[in-house]
Amino acid sequence: FIPFLLAGFGMVTASLLLDLVQHWPVYQNVSEVYILVPALLGLKGNLEMTLASRLSTHANLGNMDTPHQQWSLIIGNLSLIQGQALVVGFLASFAAVVLGWVPNGNFHLQHGLLLCASSVVTASGASFILGLVMVGVILFSRKFNINPDNVATPIAASLGDLTTLACLSWLAS
Repeated sequence: FIPFLLAGFGMVTASLLLDLVQHWPVYQNVSEVYILVPALLGLKGNLEMTLASRLSTHANLGNMDTPHQQWSLIIGNLSLIQGQALVVGFLASFAAVVLGWVPNGNFHLQHGLLLCASSVVTASGASFILGLVMVGVILFSRKFNINPDNVATPIAASLGDLTTLACLSWLAS
């Protein structure tokens, strides 16, 4: 119950953060940032959830019992997440630029570069930070005989949107 309650509070906190940052100059001057937010948060959320599920499955199967197995799985999965985050960040920014261009036919190169840079750096940085948090949560859960499936995915859901939105708003600004 507690992890799911935490996930709900994380979602509410992310919406409160969006309410706060929507008045920042970058959101006022670059309307495509509004298009980027749900695309990036949704795609990045999938990355964290699959990482949490993948590592939880390995932990439950006993594939993370020795330090060598842990390091091998952690490094491999964090590397995979970084590659996926770079692709997701670029695709989300590309979609935001295209969807911002379609209604009025105006394309601003500076806006496109801002969206691409902030999206890719946000996706990569937030994925690394949240990946480390997920690894810690799963190892902690496994050490205390708690099923990581019941803990890691709600924590990934609660922290993912909040962290990504905060990083994107700060970097875009």
